[in-house]
Amino acid sequence: MTCTARQLSWLQLALSLCALLVAGCAGLRLPRIDPTGERVFVWPQDRVPAVPLASSNLVTPPVLTDPVFPQPSPASTTPVAAVVPPLPQDRLAITPNRMLAPIGSEVVLKAGVCTAENYLLTDTKTDWLIARESAGEFVELGGRGWLQNPLLPWNKPKKIDNQFATGYSAKVPLTITRGTADVTDDVQVEPGESWATITSLVEGTSHITAVAPEVVAWSGRRATATIYWVDVQWTFPPATVSAGGSQALTTTVRRQSDGTPIEGWLVRYEVDDGTGTLTGNPSEQVVEVPTDVHGQASIDVSPTGTSGSASRINMQIVRPSRYASSDMPRLVIATGASTIHWTDASTPYLPPADDVGADPLPVSTPIPIDIVPPLAAQPVLDIEILGPSQAPVGGQARFEVVIHNRGTATATGIVVRDQFDKGLSHLKDPNGYQQIQMPLGDISPGDSRKVNPNFNVLTAGELCHTVFVTSREGAKAQEGKCLTALQPTPQKQAQINVQKMGPQQKVIGQTALFTVTVKNTGEVPLTDIQIRDEYDPALVPRPIEPDFKIVNNGIVWKIPRLEVNDLRRFDVECQCVAAKGSACTTVHVSADAGAGRGRIPSSARKCIEILPPSRDVEPPSNVVPPNPKRDPAFGNVSPRTSPQGGGLQLGLRTFADNPVSVGTFPKYEIVVLNNSAVADDRVNLRVQFPLGIVPDPATVLTNANVQANLVGNELRFDTINQIRPDERLWFTVQAKVNQLGFGDITVNVSSQTLQQPIEKTISVEAVR
Repeated sequence: MTCTARQLSWLQLALSLCALLVAGCAGLRLPRIDPTGERVFVWPQDRVPAVPLASSNLVTPPVLTDPVFPQPSPASTTPVAAVVPPLPQDRLAITPNRMLAPIGSEVVLKAGVCTAENYLLTDTKTDWLIARESAGEFVELGGRGWLQNPLLPWNKPKKIDNQFATGYSAKVPLTITRGTADVTDDVQVEPGESWATITSLVEGTSHITAVAPEVVAWSGRRATATIYWVDVQWTFPPATVSAGGSQALTTTVRRQSDGTPIEGWLVRYEVDDGTGTLTGNPSEQVVEVPTDVHGQASIDVSPTGTSGSASRINMQIVRPSRYASSDMPRLVIATGASTIHWTDASTPYLPPADDVGADPLPVSTPIPIDIVPPLAAQPVLDIEILGPSQAPVGGQARFEVVIHNRGTATATGIVVRDQFDKGLSHLKDPNGYQQIQMPLGDISPGDSRKVNPNFNVLTAGELCHTVFVTSREGAKAQEGKCLTALQPTPQKQAQINVQKMGPQQKVIGQTALFTVTVKNTGEVPLTDIQIRDEYDPALVPRPIEPDFKIVNNGIVWKIPRLEVNDLRRFDVECQCVAAKGSACTTVHVSADAGAGRGRIPSSARKCIEILPPSRDVEPPSNVVPPNPKRDPAFGNVSPRTSPQGGGLQLGLRTFADNPVSVGTFPKYEIVVLNNSAVADDRVNLRVQFPLGIVPDPATVLTNANVQANLVGNELRFDTINQIRPDERLWFTVQAKVNQLGFGDITVNVSSQTLQQPIEKTISVEAVR
């Protein structure tokens, strides 16, 4: 500001007020409206030129607005009788009015009212505002008085909120030190200048308005400033590089806040002395390269002089106009230079593998804005590959390749080439060249096109493919992506097994016992198991197990869930009511194996011969109804024993007729029932077979969840920890008949409450 500070004299104001009071009402004249429009009222002492009569309508600014809109030209209006010359006006100025600053820093703005006589007014009020849609907030403001931080409360500035505050112009020179020992970052405030500091933690634009209410003319009471906040740090190539042949220079651009790479910014490379050429632009002297997903922009430099010469490459980091939908213009953020000394040996410079940048914007001082016109229109291609990071062998890997034109001209005649590893195959590559090529047409600036290469995965391991894109203008791009091919995990098998056991032969009037066992022999749990047991009309079934349903001459059971290796058993007594050579019964089972498997079936069939009765036996007149308390293994259950314990009962039966034939495999069943009101602990079960009959432990089926071991010719089961009241444990085992003769099968059971073991014996005769 060029104005000189001037302080208002309170003494003169007080004397004038006293003179007015002494003069009384006689000397007091009311103000009148100023016909020139320069002010609201005209006081008696103000000299205002008379307004002459006009022969037509006067041309005046629009009402309630600033006189800044275009007015009719003098040639199109009727001239007035006289022209009123403009009066000198006070005006508010702000500095700096346009700047670039890193996020997290504080920018100092100064504003002052400059009078028509080029003086700055001290102790004047300044309202500071930040547009509501803008970034940034006020931190500190200058107050009224002789000190930078006023002591009296009424002299302090006021922050209404983070975007509206009030301050005052200084009376004396002040120095804002920023609290550091470095004097280069100090800001000097002259008398008549008000000041405010603004900061922002996010990228964006701050639109600041300073308003001086004491300035009468609306056109002069406002001043605006713009601050562009950026979050960036960078690493230029080394200042000196020695290389032979072509040399690659790489600039890395990342965010200062978290170190993540910035994609889509421009790095402008320019050959300063003409001793080198740049690839990627017809001029070969100036090239703008966009940063990729890693925040890197690379350029190849080739020498044009002889060995031993040097090329100086100037570099600029440019934030593109309207980047990320912001309202910022094209901005030059940083500049640098690198000198390449050309030698005979090839020693190329390579950028670090992961450089987070070492050159952030200086936090102390805002950077002046340098707006550089863009280069001549040219296409810039960029590739983005989307797809899976894993895929199963034998499956497909589907990718989406997006080609962007981030330049300023249309890319024409685009060709896409995808080169892939041997572990991948594509239908358009029948000869196994491991690459496919396709034309893509043209892409306008800012547009993109997609292709979708889908590969068959042949082998396990890390498999990669690389996409190359070229255009007629010489624009090039390439990008690769890899995936891990895994051998698919074999699906667990679901299986259910059903068996049906029963006698070979019966006589009319006798009862035949059939046993159905259902076992989950697969690797996954089964649900909704449905069992349908159908019988020949010569057999009248009567189930022993509860929760059944009779349908015609069959029985239906349902099991909600069956875990792996779980087994369920169902016993059915059938009355033989008619003679038949082969009366068959069939059981059908189906279960839900889970998603992707559906229902799985299984079935079993058992036939029996029913003979007519002998002459001395009369057939029963009716069918005896089943007794739910009857167990065929050991007859009717006796009344429950004393609650003091010792209520175990033991049963033994065979599913084969006696005598048995040598070489056959008869099946035997043992049942242990706790017919008491208390549990019994540590139950031990042993089955002794004769020498001519050998049991097979692999055929043991039981609901007691214990193992059987063969010791000599005795089958010994693991100790059963506890058998609960009314709990029934059953055990079935097959044995092979090896020799002729007689023998006994003896079952022995003992427990913690039994005073002496219980035994059960059946005699077996083996014949040819």
